[in-house]
Amino acid sequence: MDACMEQKVLRFLREYELLAPGDDVTVALSGGADSVALLWVLRTLAPRLKLCLRAAHYHHGIRGAEADRDADFCRRLCEDWQIPFSMERGDAPARARQTGESLEEAARALRYGFLRRAAPGKIATAHNADDNAETILLHLLRGTGPRGLGGIPPQREKIVRPLLTCTRAEIEALLARQGLPHVEDSTNASDDCLRNRLRHRVLPLLREENPRLTDALSRTAALAREEDAFLSRLASQAAEECRTPAGYSCARLLALDPVLRRRVLLGMLWDLGLENPSAVYVEGLQTLLQAGASARWNLPGGLVAARAYDLLTVGAAASLPPLESRTLQIPGQTILPDGLGSILCTVTKNSYFSKKKLTTFALRCDMITGREIRVRGRRSEDRLTLSGGSKRVKALMIDRKLPARLRAAVPVLTLDDVPVAVFGVGADPAFTAKPDEDALVISYHGPLFDDPEREEEANES
Repeated sequence: MDACMEQKVLRFLREYELLAPGDDVTVALSGGADSVALLWVLRTLAPRLKLCLRAAHYHHGIRGAEADRDADFCRRLCEDWQIPFSMERGDAPARARQTGESLEEAARALRYGFLRRAAPGKIATAHNADDNAETILLHLLRGTGPRGLGGIPPQREKIVRPLLTCTRAEIEALLARQGLPHVEDSTNASDDCLRNRLRHRVLPLLREENPRLTDALSRTAALAREEDAFLSRLASQAAEECRTPAGYSCARLLALDPVLRRRVLLGMLWDLGLENPSAVYVEGLQTLLQAGASARWNLPGGLVAARAYDLLTVGAAASLPPLESRTLQIPGQTILPDGLGSILCTVTKNSYFSKKKLTTFALRCDMITGREIRVRGRRSEDRLTLSGGSKRVKALMIDRKLPARLRAAVPVLTLDDVPVAVFGVGADPAFTAKPDEDALVISYHGPLFDDPEREEEANES
C-alpha cells in the first residue's frame, strides 16, 4: 500500500466524518484513473474501517465501443479484486431529446439515479482536489459568493468524496507505483466544454505563478464552507425572528445587517426549491422591501413575492392568464404583459450556439421571410415537432416539468399561427438555423424560467 496516500485519505475521512465503521459504501466506478484509485484505496482501508465495499458502473449509451470497453473493464476489475459489482445501461441521448436537457445533464441524472438505486448505503465518488480547483474557478468566472467559493463539498447527503484531498498528480503517481490499470475517456482531451478549457489552458498558466495553486484553492474552499455554514446558521435564526404567522415582517428584515438580510432572502429562495437563484432575484426582494405599501415581484417557476404594508410573502402564485397574441418587434424588444419579461429579436449570423438553450432560438431567415411571426399562449390543439417527432405542446410542457400554473403564459412562437418553437420546451429542427447561417435570434428574458442558460458542471456533484 502507498502509505502516504493511505494516511492522507484516512485523515480526510476522519476529519470530515465521511465514513464510519460498518458503513456500506458503493464506489461510482467509471474505470478512469480517479475512480480506480478510489476503489483501490477504499479496498485497502476496508478491513481497518470495517467497510462493506461494492462498486457500480453506469453505461450512458454514448461513446459507442469505447463505453463498452469501459464497462467490460470495470466488470473484470471487480472480479479480479473480488468486489461485488453492479451495472446498468441507459440511453442519455434519448433522455436529452425527451426532456430538453443537455447531454451532460441527462447523463448525470441517469447516472445518479442508478447509483442511488444500486447503493444500499453511501456512495463514494472520485472527485479530487483538482476537480475542486476547477469548480471554484468556474464559479468565480460566473460570479459567486461564499457557497460557490466552497467548491465541491466533502459530503452531500449520502454522497462522499474521499479523494477530495488528493491532487490528480498524486493519483496518477499512485497508479504508476502500484501498477493499477485504468481506461481513458477520449472526451477529456477535448476543449469543447469550459471545464476542459480551464484544465488545459488556464490552470497551467496559474500554476506557473503558484505551483501549489490546488492546495491554496482547497484551503480557500474549506474556509469558505465553514464561513458559509456559520452565516447560514445566523440567517436561519434571523429568519425565524422576522417570521410572522402570515409571512415575514418587512420592518424586521430591513433592520438586519445588509449581509445577513441578503442571506435571509437567499434562504427564502432556497426553501422554495430554487437551488441556484440568480442574484437579480435577491436584489428584487431587496427592492420589494423598500417599495411602497403594495408591490409584487415575479420569481422563477411561477413564484411570486408580494409586499402588503409590513408583510412580505413569498410562494406559489395563482395560475397565470393566457398570453395574448402579439406581433414581435423585429429587430427589437417586445414587452410582455403582467411582468412576464420581454422577447428580444436580432437578425444576425447564427454563431451563439455553444450549448443547448431553451430560452433562445435561432430561426432560419430563408424559411421565415415574408411570414407573420407572432407570440402567444398555448392552445389546446397546438402541436410542436421536435427531433423525436410531433407532440402536443401541453404534453411537451409536462415532459419538461413546467408547472401547471405557468403553462398558459409560456410564450409560443408561431409562423402563420403554427407553432415552431416554445420557450422552455424547444424549437422545430426544420426551422432552426445552422452555425453561420443568416438567422433571426429570438430570446426570452423574464421570470418564467430559473437561469436555464447555466452550463452544466458535470464534475461538481
